Amino acid sequence: MSHPLRIVMIANARIPSERAHPMQIMHMAAAFASNGAQVTLAYARRANTVAMRKVGDPFDYANVARSFRLVGLPTIDAIKRVTIDWPLLNVAPIRLAAHFLQLWTFTISAAFMAERWRGDIVISRDLLPLTVLRLITRREAKFAFEAHTVPRSKFSSALHRWAVRRMDGVVTITAGLRQWYLDAGFDPSRVLVAADAVDVAAFDPDGQVMSRQDLDLPEAAPIACYIGHLYPWKGVDVLVQAVDHMDQNVHWYIVGGVSPDLERIRSAASGHNNVHVIGHLSPSLARKYLLAADVAVIPFSAREEIARSYTSPLKLFEYMAAQRPIVASNLPSLREILRDGENALLVTPDEPEALADAVTRLLNDHVLARALAQVARAEVEDMTWTKRAESIVIFLSPDQLVS
Repeated sequence: MSHPLRIVMIANARIPSERAHPMQIMHMAAAFASNGAQVTLAYARRANTVAMRKVGDPFDYANVARSFRLVGLPTIDAIKRVTIDWPLLNVAPIRLAAHFLQLWTFTISAAFMAERWRGDIVISRDLLPLTVLRLITRREAKFAFEAHTVPRSKFSSALHRWAVRRMDGVVTITAGLRQWYLDAGFDPSRVLVAADAVDVAAFDPDGQVMSRQDLDLPEAAPIACYIGHLYPWKGVDVLVQAVDHMDQNVHWYIVGGVSPDLERIRSAASGHNNVHVIGHLSPSLARKYLLAADVAVIPFSAREEIARSYTSPLKLFEYMAAQRPIVASNLPSLREILRDGENALLVTPDEPEALADAVTRLLNDHVLARALAQVARAEVEDMTWTKRAESIVIFLSPDQLVS
């Protein structure tokens, strides 16, 4: 190539955000850039939450290098108008129309900018703008859709398959997602599994004492933690129920989540003095709670397919990088990374007593806890954002690798 590989990422998302989606995208943009590519990340310039408006620098917030171009595209933010400014209009049909208007205006903005960016690879988790760019772009460029879930209805599934077939490749985050595309008739050579990843260097396994001091947490008390969102399928309700089956001297810290899920969990935990529902924090502060913990938990529910087959949670790789022993639900999505008795303890999903027993076992058996955590840390060394980015480039354009 006569120029560095040019990668354009399209994200109909708020940046910065309290959600994992934009964080993953920021890390991937930095990872592509660290491999030598010129990267442009285009996001939707939408009204942000009060907390996120206080964030000074999205690069610092995400803890990524300022190594790529971050471009906010104009969009009609009808979602804010309906959900915040005009709450009387916040009913399902109007809310759906607002989402439709915001998505299409973002897509139009991206279409106007497409030729200026001249990407060799264009990748997105948002299928509509990606499809429009695919249809209007005449140059030779590789287009990839990154799949994190699947459509639910037959109609949306048909549209989805039609659009994705126009792409040069599909990047899925789990083998379960890849299987959905294979069952839909996609060529296996065009569907890549690339699980999410982590910045291993950001986690100091020896940082427990300092983290507890910084957060003013009890220095000697056993601590278990959950880091992440509080959607019902995340299973945090089961975690709260598990507390009743454990020693009440164990402190639980639940970090993350926004309304209305945050209020639901706070209500469920209101009778437990040893359960601390912290809410959303910056990634750097959330990391301190993880490092302060003795055990980290992923209590996902088996009731929804996204948990069973389609999720590759960032928290999983962060737990491994922090070298904290993990108790997780025994689900196919998590078994792609975790193995019971080798790098984690896996328990029956949706059973509070099983979760409580496994956490208690790790708190009491320090030899086992240390062994599981050390294996997990060794394995996650190869699960970095940079290696994930490299695998995607090789998959899409092996002839365009940057030396």
